[in-house]
Amino acid sequence: MTRKLFLPLFLLFSLFSAALRAETITIASGAGYKRPLMEITSKYEQKTGGHIDAVFGNMQQIISQAQMSGNVSIIFGDKSFFDQSAISFANYYPVGQGKLVLAWRKGLHVKRITDISDKRIARVGIPDEKKAIYGRVAAEYLEKSGLSGAVKGKLLVVSTVPQVSAYLVSGEIDAGFINITDAIGIQENIGGYLVADQSRYTPIHIQAGVVKGFEGRAEIREFLQFLQERESIAILHHYGL
Repeated sequence: MTRKLFLPLFLLFSLFSAALRAETITIASGAGYKRPLMEITSKYEQKTGGHIDAVFGNMQQIISQAQMSGNVSIIFGDKSFFDQSAISFANYYPVGQGKLVLAWRKGLHVKRITDISDKRIARVGIPDEKKAIYGRVAAEYLEKSGLSGAVKGKLLVVSTVPQVSAYLVSGEIDAGFINITDAIGIQENIGGYLVADQSRYTPIHIQAGVVKGFEGRAEIREFLQFLQERESIAILHHYGL
């Protein structure tokens, strides 16, 4: 009798576990947008009871992970990275316009971005332009501003925006190029930041790209709808998007 009861219960548990897994959304994003997305996904989970697994890194990393795993349903990042990838997207949803900023450590006073050419600024952090959106546009900005030569020997290249931010907070670098979203998140722990002239780099269109094959899932549609609701938009605006 015990054996007869065990099999149905086991099957019921297996089906229940599978149902839970089916409702999980896996998203991937450029690391510079971790703060707003974690706040949004937390509110989504509280409101709906759904579950989101989030992965963050430079765009090269998350595109590769999405390709290898096959489990990532939504990717947040610059549209240009999507267009260069081998991933097929079903559709795109605008999230906001990215902005490049120069931030600096506490104890330092910077009036203009051109101040990075001064001797008092010895190390300038920048994300890797081959892997991260803000590394690419920072390099473009330096070139168009005529600052590339003046800072060439000062640049410390790292993988992601949050790595630059961490070095700024610890004081290991004097200044660094990051996105406004991360700058807002660490503003209490740095000296300040200046928004770079947007005419001197290619516009950054942050989108939520739905990976082809996932667009029909009800929980994906539900999350995308939540992304457009007032509380999500308020979080995005707070972080400069």
